[in-house]
Amino acid sequence: MSEHKYLEGESRDYFYKIINSIPDPIFVKDRKHRWVLLNEAHAQMIGIPTEEMLGKTDHDYFPKEQADVFWAKDEVVFEAGTENVNEELWTDSKGIRHVIVTKKNLYIDDKGNKFIVGVIRDITDLKNTQEKLREAKEVQSRFTAVVSHELRTPLAAIRTGVNIILDGLSGPINFEQRDFLEIVKKNIERLSRLINDVLDFQKLDSGKMHFDMKLNNINEVIQEVYKAMHHLVEKKYLKFILNLDEKIPDFTFDKDKFIQVVTNLVNNAIAFTDKGSIAITSKLEGDTMHVIVEDTGVGITEESLPRLFNPFEQAERQDSGKRQGTGLGLAICKEIILKHKGKIWAEPKNTGGSVFHFTLPVARENE
Repeated sequence: MSEHKYLEGESRDYFYKIINSIPDPIFVKDRKHRWVLLNEAHAQMIGIPTEEMLGKTDHDYFPKEQADVFWAKDEVVFEAGTENVNEELWTDSKGIRHVIVTKKNLYIDDKGNKFIVGVIRDITDLKNTQEKLREAKEVQSRFTAVVSHELRTPLAAIRTGVNIILDGLSGPINFEQRDFLEIVKKNIERLSRLINDVLDFQKLDSGKMHFDMKLNNINEVIQEVYKAMHHLVEKKYLKFILNLDEKIPDFTFDKDKFIQVVTNLVNNAIAFTDKGSIAITSKLEGDTMHVIVEDTGVGITEESLPRLFNPFEQAERQDSGKRQGTGLGLAICKEIILKHKGKIWAEPKNTGGSVFHFTLPVARENE
């Protein structure tokens, strides 16, 4: 069968000029799966002249296994009449395998004849690039895990040694020595948090973080953080306020991960608040649970807001230029919240200080 049956004279020439200007291969098949129209890009991709392929089918050129797949997918379009997009493996005339995406639509002419109109895009290079990126990311993940593990071992030994000296088990020390050792201890803890943050972020980023999803109570999480951090807040002579909505029902989430989120937000508030208070509020808003961590500190600059939850970004506070932490804490919080289908954001307060919010959908166990 020839395409001349459907296109005649100048209209055929004009039509071919148009489709041959398109870089993606285009084909049209009739109801018997025979090619009735092909553009030049198709011939270049297949490596077979158009004139030779017209009137023939996939089984005349491709391995039976591939041709059967193409045939079956064409039948779906002919029968269902809906657009079909498939990623397929295809072997060219030189035996080289390609990954292609084929988009097919059904066309019915005025006589009721059915045709498949298809457009092919070769995504082999894209797939190869994606695979290389995946492999590079896997190498990065393994490297981070190994390095972090190797850092933890000597760090644990250093921490133990410093604690032994501070506890006086190795003999008496003077006040100046104690002050220096306290500085060392704080930096050991800071480095330990950095290692943990890097590992947590790497696991979240690679999708390898395990979530223990159980029925829990968010107010219990907040109260647990409150008890654990109360002494740090009091140490700075700040008020620590809880406003908990008892109407919030139990719902499914990872308790330990949310202890990590709330702890991180409170730690940020402590770091940037020198007077006043830190408040944690929970409330039920329809089918959404809303937690707010509010402080009376120096506040967040408007310039910092758009990148506040980006990895390795550290929040710069108003009138201070002071930065705290590893730059991963808030990014980890964001990933944890997103994994629970929630939202997290921050905003400055007009009266000074900052407010961090996160919301979660409340799905009860029996719903």
